[in-house]
Amino acid sequence: MSEHGNLTDEFTSAWWAEGLRGGTWQTTTWFGAPVQKHPFDLMMFQEIVWATRPQLIIETGTCRGGSARFYATLLDSIGEGDVLTVDITAQPDLPQHPRIHYRTGSSVATTFLDEAEAWAGRVERTMVVLDSDHRAPHVAAELVALSALVTPGCYLVCEDSCVNGHPLAPDFGPGPHEALDGFLAGDPPFDVDRDRERLWSTFNPQGYLRRRG
Repeated sequence: MSEHGNLTDEFTSAWWAEGLRGGTWQTTTWFGAPVQKHPFDLMMFQEIVWATRPQLIIETGTCRGGSARFYATLLDSIGEGDVLTVDITAQPDLPQHPRIHYRTGSSVATTFLDEAEAWAGRVERTMVVLDSDHRAPHVAAELVALSALVTPGCYLVCEDSCVNGHPLAPDFGPGPHEALDGFLAGDPPFDVDRDRERLWSTFNPQGYLRRRG
């Protein structure tokens, strides 16, 4: 249970439940594009990007493109960087921005991973955000494939680790949280940054990982 007990869980559940009825987080937009994230987590992304100044943000799970547009805006504020984002399904009318580079395919396909690795090799600071298929086996594969691209001091963010009873959607089945449990049990060079959960409510518990160094 969180530091603030049931109050935090109830508040997070309210955001989530309203979203399932078409409100709150599912209608959250950024410059008109559906971003579909908890506003407190958006604040944390802003803090992370400003503090670590990634030159590349790799995002899995483009969906409607609002989060890619959000990251691009943050990169505008620091004056550099690109967003490489991939989704298994191509969506119409994705928001356009010179920093955003859309790809269609699996986030663990060799074609995408080779491009991501090559791009990360050309920059000094890379951040990774996992927000595609939330089933544990897929998230675990993403963690293995993409964690090595995160540079020391930068973040790997595993989203929606709140499902499967953490504290939301108890019937979801093993998801991001369980994948993170397995990943962290292998003692990777990452620390869970609980300070990124300090706004009480988050959809990403245990999901803000900072690479050591």
